Amino acid sequence: MAENEYVLKQRNVSGCNVQIKLVDGRELQVFSKSKKSKKSYSVDILSLQDESKKVILIAWKWLLYSIGFFLITLLLLKILPGILNVDKNLYLGIVLVIGMVGSLVSLTFFWKKTSRKHIFYSRNAHVPIVILSAGNPSKKLLSDFVTVIEKRIKKFRNHMDVSEEKQLTGEMKMLRRLSDSGVISKKDYEKAKTKLFSGFDSNLK
Repeated sequence: MAENEYVLKQRNVSGCNVQIKLVDGRELQVFSKSKKSKKSYSVDILSLQDESKKVILIAWKWLLYSIGFFLITLLLLKILPGILNVDKNLYLGIVLVIGMVGSLVSLTFFWKKTSRKHIFYSRNAHVPIVILSAGNPSKKLLSDFVTVIEKRIKKFRNHMDVSEEKQLTGEMKMLRRLSDSGVISKKDYEKAKTKLFSGFDSNLK
């Protein structure tokens, strides 16, 4: 590995293998591979904010599923006794088992899918670009890698005389490229474009 190259390898909750490499102290190369697809992209670190943000991504969908199973089970247990005549206890037992299993399975997925992330956002439009799983493969390795990236961003920012307009232009080109390759959504790109255009307008005043 070259002196200015740093690599972090992770395996996320979806079973996808991810490699993030800092090349020549300036470019982040991200490569992800799952059973169904491969994806790779690169980012100029000057287009990122100086520091990553720690974020908890809560799997609300699975929590709502669990609550839904629980409430529907309670509702059926209240309504069915007045409707059923034959084998009432059997059917109520089946409803109770299905409801409890559904709730527990949904809670399990909620626990697994909820995760802590270190996210590097684009500098001006605040679009999530590089997403790292917290504590993966270990808390120290992740912390060391994030520290290296943040120091490099600040170093280049302090030593490079790049106008605000050029930085906005570079970020917009990067976001368009990432949108075309499916790394960020079209919706996020359109919102970012509007925000960046407002930055151009403010510089002209």
